[in-house]
Amino acid sequence: MIAFAQYLLACLSIASYVSATPLHLTKRLTRGVQTNCKAGHFALTFDDGPYKYSSRLIDHLNERGIKATFFVNGNNFWDLDDDIQAQNVIKKAYDSGHQIASHTWSHANLDELSNRQVENEVVRLEDALMRIIGVRPSFIRPPYGNSEDRVTHILNRLGYTVVNWSVDSKDYETHSLSDEMHNYHRELGSSHDSKGGIGLQHDVYKQTAEELADSIIDYARERGFKFSTVAECFNEAPYH
Repeated sequence: MIAFAQYLLACLSIASYVSATPLHLTKRLTRGVQTNCKAGHFALTFDDGPYKYSSRLIDHLNERGIKATFFVNGNNFWDLDDDIQAQNVIKKAYDSGHQIASHTWSHANLDELSNRQVENEVVRLEDALMRIIGVRPSFIRPPYGNSEDRVTHILNRLGYTVVNWSVDSKDYETHSLSDEMHNYHRELGSSHDSKGGIGLQHDVYKQTAEELADSIIDYARERGFKFSTVAECFNEAPYH
């Protein structure tokens, strides 16, 4: 009887996940390293969290009707294994409809690791996210954007679409809105271009969460872009 009850719970869990996956997204991967969204679309992405500014950023994105993609770490600013606040931020973002993607466990430079170490960086975060939100991400951004052919092959083999960016706000340098938006003015075209955009920000910075994100939203809308999660950029399912 106990075994049968466990079987039923497993079936319900699978059914819940399938029903939550948008019908237009398929479970596949795009090989290589991607830097652009599909034409007319822009993906707002944040790396290195969760951290103490992430929750308010999620609230603000929700207020503006924007679904972003959070490339999260397991142990960078906060430790997902031990920090309840970090776990709650992940749950909040996921429950709000934002995409949770991998940025590896410890933000190590994957190009400097062995094959086994690369796999461990990925799988350890997968296991933590499975415990917290019940899914494993299908998208990954390698720390520092570093993914040589060997690493990319490993990540693809593990079922990941590897995504970097087309616009780097460089919010990690000066925390100056004028400098950051200058980067956007220089690097982001318009929705009429043949390629869409993927913007790189970091939700671990107060200025990004409270000031920069809002300015990017306004600017991308002025340029005619439709906001998408990274998974929607490639018409792929966000989780596997």
